[in-house]
Formats: sequence, structure tokens, C-alpha cells
Amino acid sequence: MGNIVDKEVNLDIDDVISSATKSNWKRLGKSSRKDRLTSRANKRFSAKLIIPKESFDDLSNIERVEEIVNLAKENGYKIDEVLFSLGVKLFSQHKVSDFALTYMKSHYSLNTLEKISNLDLPKESDLLGLVYQCMQTEGEKNKKGSYYTPKAVVLNMVSDIKLQANDKVLDPCCGAGIFLLNVPEIRPEQIYGIDLDPIAVMISRFNYFLKFPHTHQSPKIYEASFLEKESLFTDDEYRANIVRNTFEYIITNPPWGGVNDSCGYKSANVKSGEIFSYFIEKSYSILSNGGVMRFLLPESILNVKTHMDIRGFLLTKTDLREIRSHPGSFSGVMTQYISLETQKNNAKTEKITFITDAGKTYQDKKDILATPTYVINQKNNIDQEILSLVHSRKRYDLSDSIWALGIVTGDNKKKLFSEPQEGLEPIYTGKEISPYKLKECRNYIHYNRSEFQQVAKDEIYRAKKKLVYKFISKKLVFSIDDSASLFLNSANILIPTIPHMSINSVAAFLNSELYQYLYEKMFGEIKILKGSLASLPFADITEEEDRTLSNYVEEFMDSKVDDDSKIQQFVYNIFGLNNEQIKYVKGVVHGTAN
Repeated sequence: MGNIVDKEVNLDIDDVISSATKSNWKRLGKSSRKDRLTSRANKRFSAKLIIPKESFDDLSNIERVEEIVNLAKENGYKIDEVLFSLGVKLFSQHKVSDFALTYMKSHYSLNTLEKISNLDLPKESDLLGLVYQCMQTEGEKNKKGSYYTPKAVVLNMVSDIKLQANDKVLDPCCGAGIFLLNVPEIRPEQIYGIDLDPIAVMISRFNYFLKFPHTHQSPKIYEASFLEKESLFTDDEYRANIVRNTFEYIITNPPWGGVNDSCGYKSANVKSGEIFSYFIEKSYSILSNGGVMRFLLPESILNVKTHMDIRGFLLTKTDLREIRSHPGSFSGVMTQYISLETQKNNAKTEKITFITDAGKTYQDKKDILATPTYVINQKNNIDQEILSLVHSRKRYDLSDSIWALGIVTGDNKKKLFSEPQEGLEPIYTGKEISPYKLKECRNYIHYNRSEFQQVAKDEIYRAKKKLVYKFISKKLVFSIDDSASLFLNSANILIPTIPHMSINSVAAFLNSELYQYLYEKMFGEIKILKGSLASLPFADITEEEDRTLSNYVEEFMDSKVDDDSKIQQFVYNIFGLNNEQIKYVKGVVHGTAN
């Protein structure tokens, strides 16, 4: 039997659902062709099928789930009928009440497939969700943001919840219902779920009855768009249970990476259009006073500039209390992820608690709000010591310096030349930038300013001395240019104005291990941004110290030995770091710190 992980498939939304489901959608005023559905699912795609190994209770069941998927493919079964048949089979095995079976059959006019019903099913707590995940392509999951959360992460996020009798728990992107159904001692009437994916809603309802096999309480789990406005077509039950309700707990893993200005949701706080930011804001608006909200999110929410709007909202409008890191990753998802907890309280905590396998650390919210883009980084005690020490000696920054972008030619293929010719002059790119000195130039250009798409002032390019730096880089890398050379837009230009400090000395600070450490801890950006650089702290140095440091830089530039140890130690000494702190900084920068 072939493994489905690396197989390619071609699907259309109409290819994977049955005619009964299409009729049901039509009855409900929905369509497989409407934007509200197709916006979350590719109509046409060719992509890999991925096994979410982290979601299995028992990895030995992977082969048996593959058998189900292959049986469905070989017989041309529709995905909704496969899952419905599996759900009915599970009802029979678990002796679920007739009420549950009647409810599901009244909501889904689907066939029960004999070959599926005759299978010997593996024991998994979310078999339907696993089969659905395995039958969806990677491209469709990516388009929907539909990556079901590993159960270990779910349990980590909900295991400490102690519900009161009247508490209500909402998951506005409930998928298969795994968050809701794993809250300790939760009762049927406390569960509220929403998902835009009708098949996920069906699975969630099946799982609800499998969790509560004897309940006669209909599931309050709805197919809807959480972000859509209430309209004349809003179901009365949905309006009463969701739209006009508040919740003591909201726990979810919203879609990641989606930007959508057409979902109908308007926000004064979120400018990025990021879907998960909308989910955070709207969820908070329906949280009860004293209520708790927990979201699983990509780690980038903590430091990427695009997300500063939602960070500002969380820090100023809510009581952001806890950020927890989770090791590992989802199948098909490369980014690391975190969970955050916030509450709706009038009195707000002053610190955020960071929780990792190594223990707990804390960060003052006022320190985060003092940074230009509200970067939230985990900092331990020694980080706090070093940052406090450095900032205590801050006298200047680069905010009043001169900044410029390199030339945007509009057509590099036509306007750049690889060999020198009459009328051409050298132009450097980001690739030629190295610490302190430029590498050999590899491109030439005719400097006709009127032909370029974007160009800085001529006096900046022709400055007697300037710094140039890579902005697409994980590291701070600054070269000193004293040749009045031109640069492409893969390099940015800085002419610093720090009292008593030469360009050589500014370059020494910016290229140092300490400043690399500061940039990572203060901003955590994956690009070198002007606003972040402008906020870096500079100490006051004497004219003699400036001469000494500048000479060290000249020695390094003239030397063929790549040894900047005297420069590094000088910078550490200016800020008064001790040996233990220096060792720690080196460990962070070079990847050897615990």
C-alpha cells in the first residue's frame, strides 16, 4: 500500500463533497462557490497530503488511517460521506444515544458507505479529525489556516482550567472541537463552538456526542464566520448563543498568516488586516468581566513589526498575563508557536510571565511599551541585568542621524553591468557589505539620476564618509565607505551624528557582539530596520576613547587577520559588563547560551 504523504492530487471544492452536502448548503443559503467558503479553500490546487503525526495518540495507527484514506480515494468517495460513515460507525461502537444519531442524520442527509462502515477502526481520540487532516492537501490547509492543534499542546493549554457551574467556553475556530472537549470536567451545556468549515463542524458535532454519549443537549457548535457582522440571515439560535452572549473562557488556535480586508470586520486597533489579530480583538470584546482568553499563535506575533498593532492592543487594552512557549511544530508548519493568556480585568498586572521548559521569567509591560514597536521578548534575570546596565549609560541614539536608501534602478538587468566600461562607475550591493570594509565591487552603472525609479540625495552618496548596512540580515553588518560610492537598494545608508564619536567608533559599536545582542533582545526583528537602529543606546565617550576605538577599527581594516577582540572588549568596557555577562552575551550571539 502506497504512503500518502508524498502523493500529488488535483481537487476542486465540488470534487470533495457530496451532492447531499451541496443541497444542504443550498437549503441553508450557502454555496460551494460563494466567497465565504472559497476564500478559505482553494478551488484548484495540486499539493502534497501530509500526515499530522503529532496529532496521533498512537503512531502505530498511521498505517490504518492511511488504509481509510486510500480506500476512499480508490472508490472515489466524497470526503463528507467518508467522515459521516466513520462517525456513525463510532456511534455504534461507543453506544451513543439514539438522540445523537437522530440529530446528526437530521442535519446531514448523507449516505453511509458500506465499505467504510465495515472497517475495523483504530482507537484514536479524534479519528475523524485525523482522517480529515490526512485527506486535505497541504495547499488547502495553508489557504484555510487549517492546521489542527497537536493534542499535547491542547492539554498544556487547558489542563489547569477549573470551571465554575455557570461558565461558558467558546472556541471561535473550533475545527474538530479538540480544545473544547479536553477542558477538564466540562459539561455539554458549557460548550460553544464556531468554524467556517462545514466539514469541521460536522466532525466537531460527532466528537461532541462521542464525548457525551448519553446527552440530550444539542451541540451549540455552528458553521459560521466569527468575523462577519450580524445580518438578517443570521440564525436565531446562533444570534442568541453566540452574537449576544459573553464567555468566561475563549480558547482557540485561529488561522495564521491570513490577511483579509474583505471579511467584513472593521477595527480601529488592527491596521495590518491580519486575521488572527481580528480574532483576538473580537474575542476580547465578548469576554466576560474577569474572563480568560487563551490563543495559540505564531511566535512572530511577539516581535515582527507588522504585528505591533495587536501587541499594543494586548498590552494597553487587555490584561496580558502569560506567554508560554511550546516545543516542536505542526506537520506542514515551519514557524515556532506560543500561547498567550489575557484577561478582562480593570486592575492590570505590571509584568508578563514567560513559561518555558526551563522555568518562569518576567518582563515589565512598561519596558515593552517604551520600545518603538512594542517587541515582546523573553528575558531572564541576566538579560534584565545587562539591558538595565546598558540603558543606565545611554546618553545618545541615532534618531537625529541621516538615513537613506540605496538606488532603485527599476530594471537591474538592463542598467547593471558586470564589467567596467567607459562612463560607468562601481555600485555596491548588500552582498558586498561585511564588517567595517566593503568586499570587491561586482557591478557597474551609468549614474543618470533621472533614469532611476528611486534615488537619494546626491550629497548622501557622495559623503566623505558614510556607513552602509544590510537590511535583509539576521546580523548587524556595517561597512565604512570613504570612496563616495553608489549603492543599490539592498544596502541602506547611515551618516551618524553622535557627539564625540567618529564614524569609525559608531561602526565599532554597531558591529559589536553587544549590539547584536541588544538588537535581538530589544527588537527581535528578522530585518534590520531604521526605527530599531535609531533607538539603540549609545554611551557618552571621551575624545581620547574615541581616538583609541577609531584606531582599533583602522588596525582591523588594515589587517589580514580577522581578529576584532580589542574592539569587542572596548565596547563591553564602555558599558561596564563583567566577565559573566560578557560570556553570556557571547553565548547568545554565537548560539552557545543555554
